[in-house]
Amino acid sequence: MKSKASTTILVVEDDPSLNKLIVLELEEAGYSAVLARTAEDALELLKKCKPDLIWLDMYLPSMDGFQFLEHLRGDPKTKDIKVAVVSVSGSDSREKQAKKFNVVGYFVKSNYRLDELVKAVGALAERR
Repeated sequence: MKSKASTTILVVEDDPSLNKLIVLELEEAGYSAVLARTAEDALELLKKCKPDLIWLDMYLPSMDGFQFLEHLRGDPKTKDIKVAVVSVSGSDSREKQAKKFNVVGYFVKSNYRLDELVKAVGALAERR
């Protein structure tokens, strides 16, 4: 397992009331966190850095989470980056569709407190 301090999580979340709070909680838990407010911004960031895990909201403006996953998995440089989906949608069909992209976790926001999500997603990021 990696140490928390050397673990980087890219947060892809467009909700301004939530995204800064997620980054703050991750940093307070000892992780390095990078924020992208859109899938396009995340793809640009991925050209410069390779996070240990991507915290992905599925409902994003312009390019949604599934389109982002298609780009991510289609690029040899990013295809192996772990992704944890953190979404408002808990439908079985959306979860099954996400699992086809080899996501390492699928979390429905309303089922967890933010500190629980940080702990669960952080643990996935630390795994080799």
